[in-house]
Amino acid sequence: MILAGTLLVTATLDQAALACLKEKEEYFRLMEESGKEAELKEPRYMDQKIRVLLMTTDYQSYFHPSVTVVRNGKEHIYTQETFKVPGEKTKIPAHKDGLQVSSVQRQCGNPVYQGNLEVVRYPEGLLLINEVPLETYLEAVVPSEMPASYEKEALKAQAVCARTYAWKQMQEGRLKELGADVDDSVNFQVYQNISPQKASSEAIHETQGKILCQNGEPIQAYYFSTSAGVTSTDEIWGAQQPAPYLKSVICRFDSKEPWSYWETVIPWENLEKRAQEMAGTAGKLISAAVTEKSESGAVTGLQVVTEEDSFMLEEEYEIRQFLSPAGCVITERDGTKTQGGTLLPSAYITLDTEQGNYVRISGGGYGHGVGMSQNGANEMAKEGYSFEEILDYFFYKVEITDCSLQEKGQCLSQ
Repeated sequence: MILAGTLLVTATLDQAALACLKEKEEYFRLMEESGKEAELKEPRYMDQKIRVLLMTTDYQSYFHPSVTVVRNGKEHIYTQETFKVPGEKTKIPAHKDGLQVSSVQRQCGNPVYQGNLEVVRYPEGLLLINEVPLETYLEAVVPSEMPASYEKEALKAQAVCARTYAWKQMQEGRLKELGADVDDSVNFQVYQNISPQKASSEAIHETQGKILCQNGEPIQAYYFSTSAGVTSTDEIWGAQQPAPYLKSVICRFDSKEPWSYWETVIPWENLEKRAQEMAGTAGKLISAAVTEKSESGAVTGLQVVTEEDSFMLEEEYEIRQFLSPAGCVITERDGTKTQGGTLLPSAYITLDTEQGNYVRISGGGYGHGVGMSQNGANEMAKEGYSFEEILDYFFYKVEITDCSLQEKGQCLSQ
């Protein structure tokens, strides 16, 4: 039975209780007590909280000019004047109905957060941090990163990837100076853009605590939307040697997805303006040409030549940013027309250039292409693959382990 978060084990465990206890670190010790009633504390993992830096509307900045929080029907407004000195902070305690931040807009409207909120004054503005149990955090990440309508095994694979990625960030402390582990944008994982969904939450609960490790170390469990027929390693980000758990695999599972192939046309003047801004000159654009591709087909070298200068773009993100289709139309495989954004859908592209007029881009896939294809995972699930098989397909020699069994940063196999 479960009382106030504590598990009591008796000599007459039924099968349901036994199943619940199987993954607990102290289970085997308790079985040795032959009939004694004993207490089993929740594993250390369940106490873990992640600190999420919440960005402003449209993810424009970490610093809010003001923060408005609604707790239990009462509105609380915080400005720079609320605090006496930089660094001063206030904590808004958790509430059973959550804490609504009405000064921020997300796809779900004004987001509601579980856990505590913390407001900190900085010279540039106010930081807003959500401290929340990791599993609760995942309930708002998974539906924001993968549609809850996807197959259960795909959602479970996504849950394991998202948990692994978050766990790794908590260890690495990239936002430590700001008092956080991650932010809520695509810089890390999108959080609370979509409210928790039943199917996603079930997938999270059914994989509770499970992460991907290699040789006892959590991996960087990258994922993306749709492949261009093959996945990449971190070579597209300039790695001299791919991470040992990443591999490039043929991925035909998502080949019928609309984003598996697309085209767009970018006016020459758009690229010329960006080239001038990057070079700091007013020279006309002469050419923009692909000079190098990765083994998987992603562009890793783009040479831009103007009348006064030339420069090379080598990072996947900056190449996609330079070739941004903002203000242009993208035509997907099925004929769907979509307005372009600030990034090219992927770097798996070929260019057809008519100097002075336009650059026609033919591409495949959506996202960086490293790790697990989410649409590929969904198609695999439809074909009967389990979440373990999906993860094994996209990552190299990894084990699914339990965070509750982790010691000193090492993942212990079950």
